Amino acid sequence: MPRSCRTDPRNRSLRRDCTSFAAVGERLIDARRRPPATPRSGPGAALGPGAALACRSEGELAAVRLPCLAVRAPALLPALVSAAALAACAAEPPPRAPAPPAAPPSPPAAAPSPAAGPEPAAARPPLEFIHDDVPRAREKARAEGKALFVDAWAPWCHTCLSMKHYVLTDPSLRPFADRVVFADVDTDRPESAPFLERHEVTVWPTFFVLEPAGGEVIGLWRGAASVEELRELIREALLAMDSQAASALPADDPNRLLVEAKRAHSAGDHAAAVSAYRRALARGGEAWPRRSEALLGLLSALYRTKDAAACAELGSAHVGEVKGAALPADFASVLLSCAAALPGGKAQRAAREAAVARLRSIVASPPADASADDRADAWGLLAEGLEALGDAGGARAASESKLAVLERAAKEAKTPEAAAAYDYGRAMAYIALGRGEEAVAMLSQREAQMPASYEPPARLAQVLHAMGREAEALAAVERAIGRAYGPRRLRYLKLRAEIQQRLGRGAEQIATLREEVAGYEALPKGHASQAALDDARRRLAEAKKAQRGGGVKKR
Repeated sequence: MPRSCRTDPRNRSLRRDCTSFAAVGERLIDARRRPPATPRSGPGAALGPGAALACRSEGELAAVRLPCLAVRAPALLPALVSAAALAACAAEPPPRAPAPPAAPPSPPAAAPSPAAGPEPAAARPPLEFIHDDVPRAREKARAEGKALFVDAWAPWCHTCLSMKHYVLTDPSLRPFADRVVFADVDTDRPESAPFLERHEVTVWPTFFVLEPAGGEVIGLWRGAASVEELRELIREALLAMDSQAASALPADDPNRLLVEAKRAHSAGDHAAAVSAYRRALARGGEAWPRRSEALLGLLSALYRTKDAAACAELGSAHVGEVKGAALPADFASVLLSCAAALPGGKAQRAAREAAVARLRSIVASPPADASADDRADAWGLLAEGLEALGDAGGARAASESKLAVLERAAKEAKTPEAAAAYDYGRAMAYIALGRGEEAVAMLSQREAQMPASYEPPARLAQVLHAMGREAEALAAVERAIGRAYGPRRLRYLKLRAEIQQRLGRGAEQIATLREEVAGYEALPKGHASQAALDDARRRLAEAKKAQRGGGVKKR
């Protein structure tokens, strides 16, 4: 998971995958007041925790953990802060690594075992997904009596790309097709809006498992996951579906309570989720196999309720006991976000020190099934934590270790598209280490390799903007805007306005901001963001005021 691509409030809860320079900027600003971060985690249903490594949305950076915060060269700081408006992917803390679930009673036909049968996994075809058509996928699931798996992703989310290239293609997942219909939805496309009205996505990717009759959430994973974690998510969801159908679980069964907690979390009812997670933990006890998953869910939900003190207290108390492949780092990520929300003082420092200690142990001995993205995210989180504690040298060393992991993985990738999963993390690390030219060269090459994608020129624009090369940044962001769509395109308009302001083009800046405001006003309900609209209107008003006062000065 991480991935950590999370979104908004602070950036820590969602770790990895999809944080943008904007999120980083916001995080830096907060760090000076009380730092932001990027965690990942999410709400869901019965199965699967893995929400920590993910991308978050621009509005909630904190819950998601930032996979890419590292030591930044002082000269680049102002530009990064400015670019923060473009948060790439985070929103709130997500859970990730699945702890072995306590199998609730279920009929013999419950969940298929991907390892069963004489056919070797390598011989099985990969899963077939229904793309950007959840209604059709839901109808198919209902007609066939199957669960519905939905991958809510976005092309700008590096954790999403990593999952698609390295996890969801694993042939060992193919046997689940006997009981599950698989679909994915690009959350920026218009077709995704109805789904997003019902299911909150603040961490990218978020994986849902829905029961066929009413579409209720029975499994939820926010952020990155290993193949085994994804298998556990699906297995547990199928067990929950079968148990519910057979009325096999008593009302106070911890597994049933966990499903209720994830359902509330998925619906955005974080207070109800906190209550259900607490009841599940109380009923499950310390030996409950899904305790780590529930702890991460509780911490993420607490973060979303804005109870930073309770979040930091819980996180500090349990960060050392969380087990799993991805859950430990995700938990530490959310804890860092909670700490960033505190007003400073001993409690904040203690929470950060607890998270850093856990992250040190993770990078020293990473889980055997951790992907390159997971390992890089852990190093990135460690860099963020050390930076927040004032250890610039340690943060720089962690950033260098993160970059080494990503460069090795990119070199081993078989296609440019697979290598692109590491571009965001590499670019952030290059900037943090004062090696911006290498980021420019990498992203320029990627754009040539992937001419139809908006992602390479958008990242290139962010890098050039951070380096103060505004004319080149403007040309790059124009290319990105021409290829982008939905909410993501509006974020690129925000970046264009910032660049135009730097260039002293006040009239053009105002025109861009008007276009951004109109774009947010026209978004369908599932995509609408009042916070983003208010922010765009505020920036437009400020730009108009500046122009009336004598124009915008070129910087």
